[in-house]
Amino acid sequence: MKWTLRQLREACRDGIYSFDERIDIQSQISERKSDIIHIDEVHSKGYFLLRDEEFVLHCQFDVDVTLPSTRSLKPVVVPLSIKVRESYVDKSLDFNAQDYEETTIVLEHDYIDLAASAVDNILLNIPRQVIAEDDTDLPSGKDWTVVTEEEYNLQNQAEEDQVDPRFAALKTLLSDQDK
Repeated sequence: MKWTLRQLREACRDGIYSFDERIDIQSQISERKSDIIHIDEVHSKGYFLLRDEEFVLHCQFDVDVTLPSTRSLKPVVVPLSIKVRESYVDKSLDFNAQDYEETTIVLEHDYIDLAASAVDNILLNIPRQVIAEDDTDLPSGKDWTVVTEEEYNLQNQAEEDQVDPRFAALKTLLSDQDK
């Protein structure tokens, strides 16, 4: 979905321009990140504000992304809901990015592309580790195994409770002194 700056200026005369769109970005995502199995249409809902010579986008992107499990490479559907607040300024304007609360994007063209914003924000919010629900078998090798945090804590507690046999004789000395 693209809007020219002129269209947005006219639409924002009332102060706000609302939108509720569905965007297909499968091909754009595939070009930039090849390990994404599938991405549904992105539901984008939000509005533009015209503030002086800048356009401020307040938007939410909702999408289901299918990613490979990091353990078994099985497809896992990950729902994402991303809130976006971006400011768009024309490259001809003199501005300082530190003066803005939101992410500031300098426009190279005379339009704002919502699909480009969706692609960037989705790629930034994809989790690094995705685990399928049925990936309960943890990997192991000849002399090692992966354990959960609970199992690790139980093993440490059991090791602390065991008395080192080298120090068992010292324990009898202490009990003799108590008598």
